[in-house]
Amino acid sequence: MAGRKRRGWNKYIADYDKLRMFLRYISYGCYHKQYLARQLGQSARSYEDNWARVRFFLPEDRLQAVRQGHREIHSLKGDSYHSAFNDLARTYATKSLKSSAAFALLCLLQVFSSKAAAPETGAVGTNASACAGDGAFTDGGFIDETTLLQYELVPTDRPFPKLVEDISRSTLHRYLCDLTEQGLLERREESGRYGYRLAPDFLGDLRTDEVESLLAAIAFYRNVSLLGMPGYFLEQSLRAHYPAARCGEVPCQFKHMTITRILDDDVLYALACCIVERRAVHFSYRGKGVVAIPLQLVTDFESGRQYLFAVRKRRAVSKRFTIAQSYRIDLMQDVQPARAAKQQPEVTPPERHELQLAFRHDDERGREHLIYRIREHEPEAVLHDDGQGTLHATLETVDDLKLMPWIRTFYPVVRVEKDGPAHLAERMKKDIEEALVHYGIRPNLP
Repeated sequence: MAGRKRRGWNKYIADYDKLRMFLRYISYGCYHKQYLARQLGQSARSYEDNWARVRFFLPEDRLQAVRQGHREIHSLKGDSYHSAFNDLARTYATKSLKSSAAFALLCLLQVFSSKAAAPETGAVGTNASACAGDGAFTDGGFIDETTLLQYELVPTDRPFPKLVEDISRSTLHRYLCDLTEQGLLERREESGRYGYRLAPDFLGDLRTDEVESLLAAIAFYRNVSLLGMPGYFLEQSLRAHYPAARCGEVPCQFKHMTITRILDDDVLYALACCIVERRAVHFSYRGKGVVAIPLQLVTDFESGRQYLFAVRKRRAVSKRFTIAQSYRIDLMQDVQPARAAKQQPEVTPPERHELQLAFRHDDERGREHLIYRIREHEPEAVLHDDGQGTLHATLETVDDLKLMPWIRTFYPVVRVEKDGPAHLAERMKKDIEEALVHYGIRPNLP
């Protein structure tokens, strides 16, 4: 059949953000292919490609498919009683490099490895060679960029560069900076020139018992820390170094631990770097572009959500960042660092205030049940029983509206005694009036 040759399916992608939102919708287990394709703005073929990537990287026992009529719903499954290992960590392996970039990075590491193996002679292995005279950085095994340009690369039958000098200076400098930031190279400045050498392996020379203790600590802290992926990367490196080391399952179960939280680690890492470097950040939020200065990363374990507390501009043309706002991390996309902030804004977080509620009960059993439910949700609440069938509760909160869904579960035995800035009493009154209109007792019609 004549026509344009169709490109084969690729299980690797350059941007993890494209798979992140797909995985989040799939984890809900209630959306079919047509709905997801429409929500993500993708074609049905893109949906099939993403599902094929998920099937490639995740075990079959973590996937499930349910049919509803003619529609098939794909979803994920897991059991925290079975294991604390988050299988979604494997999906980060879909992020790929271009073949030319991977080739250049591996060859550069081989050059530095051969230099570290024979620092006194400057000899190299079978895959690289250098001209005589390493300049000012021969001492200590450092190689500057000018000397590095004289090295040969691994000969291949593919159209890859033959020499380091065939790589542009800007690209070479970017590769060296990336390897330095990742801790694989050390950099030293001398007379305005930078020299690089292989960084020492801090995972080497560990005893077996030390490795097993470290693996056990990693298995625990990656489930309670802000970022979980660094723990999985470190575990993978340790197991590659010491394949004989053993580590069992964590002897505990983590409460309020959603497996989809790890999907935001890439975004959280970029935001954390911007906070440390005092840089602004540009991202897409609910379809709109936002430029803001990140201040804090907040985790609400009870709701399973993470938030960014930042300061944004009042208008796009404004010069100053003056509006404090919180953003849901799971709705942020295309996060990119922006320019450094000249002045870090000083924003005072909203103060906590008291909210007083009154709960009516009929007997001792009802009173104990109310106390249990309140303590379960608000363990720091101050409770007082007036002995006349009313239990008074004093809570400290920042956002009254956040408590509204929980308060609704106590209708009609709850009322607000001391209101806050959200005017919960008025909202509760409207809730009851609306319920009476739609669901109230009506006379029988003839």
